[in-house]
Amino acid sequence: PQDPAFYGADSVLLRSSKHYLTIRYTLLPYLYTLFYKAHTTGETVVRPLVHEFYSDSNTWEVDRQFLWGKHLLITPVLDPGTDIIKAYIPDAVWYDFETMERISDRKNHVDMHLPADKLGLHIRGGAILPTQRPEVTTTYSRRNPMGLIVALDDNNQAAGELFWDDGDSRDTVENGNYIHYQFSFVNGNLTLQVTTADYKDPNNLKFENITFLGVPLPPTSVSVTHIPTEGGPAKTTVLPNSSFDHDAAKQVLFLYSLSLTLGESYTIHLEINEELERFDCYPEGNANEIKCKERGCLWKQSTTEGVPWCYYPSDYGYAVTTSNETSSGITLDITRNMKYRSSGRPDSPDVDNLRVQIWYHTSNMLQFKIWDPTSERFEVPVPLSVPSTPDTDESKRLYRVLVSKKPFGIQVIRDSTGTKM
Repeated sequence: PQDPAFYGADSVLLRSSKHYLTIRYTLLPYLYTLFYKAHTTGETVVRPLVHEFYSDSNTWEVDRQFLWGKHLLITPVLDPGTDIIKAYIPDAVWYDFETMERISDRKNHVDMHLPADKLGLHIRGGAILPTQRPEVTTTYSRRNPMGLIVALDDNNQAAGELFWDDGDSRDTVENGNYIHYQFSFVNGNLTLQVTTADYKDPNNLKFENITFLGVPLPPTSVSVTHIPTEGGPAKTTVLPNSSFDHDAAKQVLFLYSLSLTLGESYTIHLEINEELERFDCYPEGNANEIKCKERGCLWKQSTTEGVPWCYYPSDYGYAVTTSNETSSGITLDITRNMKYRSSGRPDSPDVDNLRVQIWYHTSNMLQFKIWDPTSERFEVPVPLSVPSTPDTDESKRLYRVLVSKKPFGIQVIRDSTGTKM
């Protein structure tokens, strides 16, 4: 039987089919825009990974994953009786579409856990996807409010576009009977710029909700500026605090009840206090600007209590240069960002290249060590109570280890709950 309803109202097949069809209807404005791009520029709607990541030889033979446009990575389950899929995560920032969390894997092969009711769906950082509240048919969906998903990249930027017409008439592009937007997010400003607005939708559609992925701190304020299409003064409104919400754990910002008219241009400004992100570069006290800059750090005074005046740049530190993973652990080489000078401590200079070793000792024990492989240093001669050989049976392990490559970091995750320990 081909009809999911055959398997029962509460079957896994029926529930998962409805769930992902709902997501598809939510993304119809993005998909429709891809067809507009195919019509006007010859771009592909569905494309292999190699089309976007052609310089990465790992993508050349990937034929069990694909992209919608350049921004949506889809990993289906193609074999029966399996819930672990060998997948490749290309070299970009990626967010899980359903949890909205940024994933740590990048330019890496992974074992993706996809049980019977799941498929892999990830948004590429740097994307702005237009969405619409879903209904059971495209006719009814087109009457519902619209929204945006803004997924930030390494530079905290994003871009996208939207094409919209009546969904039925021929030659709307040739006749200019459509609406076209260019979206961009730079320096805390989201711009919804109309480039063509020669179509008036009869449903009086509005952008109501906007979701930002990859925002570590809540904004102190959010303002919306309406830029009239036919000229005239711009009008700025500061949103009440009840109109936005921030999930610190997932680093997601939600804007609600915006009522931005389709066919009009707007700018949304997020005022975020960067001082709250500072990490102290001179904790021993008596810091001044000269001492601070000798360490390669930034100096900026603050009137906020507890905020350091001397602090590390956001790209300070180490990045992974080589990585080797086995069933018993991970070995990494990490290199300091040479854009910044050494620490300025003559008796304890920074080491430019370090080795990282992670061992999976038992189901509930791991060890990691970071050291200079070219120079012996004193180690406290206390024996560790660890097994003579690491445990290589991943199925027994109660934890997962993820390594972020730039900047370098180690995450240990409890397998049963997903908690980052």
